[in-house]
Amino acid sequence: MELTGEHTHPHHLDVEVLAEPQRLPWLRDRLARWFRHTSCPPDGVERALLALNEAITNAMTHAYRDGPAGQVRVSGQHRGDEVVLTVVDEGRWKPADPGHGFGGRGVLMMQECVDRVLIEHSALGTVVTLELDIANGSDGSGRNRGVHRIAIGGNRDGVVVRVWGDVPDYAATLLRRQLLAATCGGVVGLTLDLSHLGAATEGASMAISEVATAAAGVGGKVVLVIPPESLAGARLQGFAEDHELVDVVESL
Repeated sequence: MELTGEHTHPHHLDVEVLAEPQRLPWLRDRLARWFRHTSCPPDGVERALLALNEAITNAMTHAYRDGPAGQVRVSGQHRGDEVVLTVVDEGRWKPADPGHGFGGRGVLMMQECVDRVLIEHSALGTVVTLELDIANGSDGSGRNRGVHRIAIGGNRDGVVVRVWGDVPDYAATLLRRQLLAATCGGVVGLTLDLSHLGAATEGASMAISEVATAAAGVGGKVVLVIPPESLAGARLQGFAEDHELVDVVESL
């Protein structure tokens, strides 16, 4: 991967790349690896990566759309109980269409994911600053959010996410943000494999409902894989049958 520049430290990250969409997966992976050096809990990491994904994607898509790709610089600082992230471009923005980019849905998604969002436009470009408080756990509850785990893959229809373990009600936010991050905010098709779901499913129901609503906003649906022999999955069968925004299959 060709980089303009990179500087990393357990408390600092500074990466600069050309604003080309194909570089986004590598950049996201690089940011995820840096986050492992901070004290940010898993839920906070997922939220920050989702907000960063939105900010970087918008910069790559819109900042240089009237000319050749310029630079996008991503910086991160771990300051005690806070992580501060910035995304900087040197492009020229035009007003976004309603509901798109920094003019609508993008800002709302970033504001939901992190504690503070600041966007500054100038003749020199755009600076997006994202601040995440991590003092007491990313949701302020101090509870362990790592109840379940996921694995992300793909198929011809989009992303396949497999879920293992319990998803109680308080883990709904984490699962929802993980699924939104995996599907770029619901834009990419999602198949959710619940074959190994644990006995606690309340949080899964809540997360699936919200992600399905996001997917429906761009004309998509969520596909749930619930094998007949899955006892936990059977608890979601009724929910799925009553939810018009999801489809159910027995296997991948």
